[in-house]
Amino acid sequence: MRAAHRVALAAGLLPVAVAVIIAIFVGSGIALSFSSLAFPATSTSSSLASNSASETQLSTRAPYAPASITSGPFTVSPASASGTSDTSAQAATGLIIPLFTEDSSERLSEVNEIIQVKLAYPVVPIIVVLNPDGGPGSWVDPMIASEVKDMQIAGIIVVGYVPTGWGSASISSVESEMSTYLSWYGVNGTYLDQMPNWNYNSPTGTWYYGGPDGEFIPAYFTTLSQYGNSIGMTQVVANSGADVPSDFIGSVNVIGTFENGYLPSLSLTAGWASIAGVGGWHTEYSKSNFMFFSYAVSSLDPAYLLAASDYVGYLYITNGTGTQPYNQLSPYLDQMASLLASSNPATVRITVQSVMLNGASTPEGLWVTVTQRGGSPVSGFTPSTFEVDSGSSVTISADDYGGYVFDHWSNGSTTPSIEVTPSQALVLVAYYRYVPPSG
Repeated sequence: MRAAHRVALAAGLLPVAVAVIIAIFVGSGIALSFSSLAFPATSTSSSLASNSASETQLSTRAPYAPASITSGPFTVSPASASGTSDTSAQAATGLIIPLFTEDSSERLSEVNEIIQVKLAYPVVPIIVVLNPDGGPGSWVDPMIASEVKDMQIAGIIVVGYVPTGWGSASISSVESEMSTYLSWYGVNGTYLDQMPNWNYNSPTGTWYYGGPDGEFIPAYFTTLSQYGNSIGMTQVVANSGADVPSDFIGSVNVIGTFENGYLPSLSLTAGWASIAGVGGWHTEYSKSNFMFFSYAVSSLDPAYLLAASDYVGYLYITNGTGTQPYNQLSPYLDQMASLLASSNPATVRITVQSVMLNGASTPEGLWVTVTQRGGSPVSGFTPSTFEVDSGSSVTISADDYGGYVFDHWSNGSTTPSIEVTPSQALVLVAYYRYVPPSG
């Protein structure tokens, strides 16, 4: 795990001197920003364009973009235009933590610290981004595998960092790295770095393209999300580091729309510098769709953090500076978790199992999906355990597979999708019957 081979966590999580300025075409409907070139084995960074009057005129849909991403694996949950709807305000805000420490003993210490924070504040969702070497690396590290398992036991979601080259890396190469993370470390999902904040790449592979016959980039991320789901990954997140067109909503679980060496504005009219998106468009959707990273922040303002949590599902603030600001954990980690715990609703666990009608275990895990009102669906193979807000409405769906056909739930319901409102830990069993496939 050599420093020279480290690639930034986000679009980028590290500053770089070389940047390409991509103009903002007023009225084109394509969200653009200052974005760094993606150089292998080099730090990358993104910074936001200055807040200009022209940026606030930006439409969040490209003129040739499909009306919706009908093939996207994640449902889109609208909120009220004010951004203070029950759906948005009641959803828990968590921490997304870059685990970028290269020294193995220091990494173990940080893993233990993260675990202790999760145990101390169990209502705070935590995602840890694993990045052994700008991706899974070339060899499996048994120490990392053990650390991942310990974090998962504590209720922490672990995702593996994979760069996408601003949507230009081949689907097969990205899927290969996703699969490697799963087989080596048993991660819960993937972190897709370098999500573009424009809608099209040209047919020849140029970054930005304004026409209808280029590659529609949201579909690129939808394909990767569907692949992740197909191999059992329950969390797919991506980071652009700047505001994206609304077409990207639903292509992954969570999108990073701000990353800089300062805190984002909370103003709805602050343009690119606003956590609410250009023109405040994020408030039309559940906050669970968004996250942000801020580094070089000299002190943590509790009032700011609580206010920012109304706009995002995940956040991370640190005082790290230089070319690798995430090589050490944020000194504010415990304080951030404590503040978020004070505002987050209590959570309960739903465990879903599958058995045959005679009570015998199904020969293999069967796919189930849990969707909390206002949030993105989370899926997994039975048996799976999901954390949801206590007292919230939750939909649980069981899929058929091959000859295994859903029959009924342990609560007596005979419909594959049921709605529950748990106030305490809940165990549900899906009963299946086997019907040999015809032909």
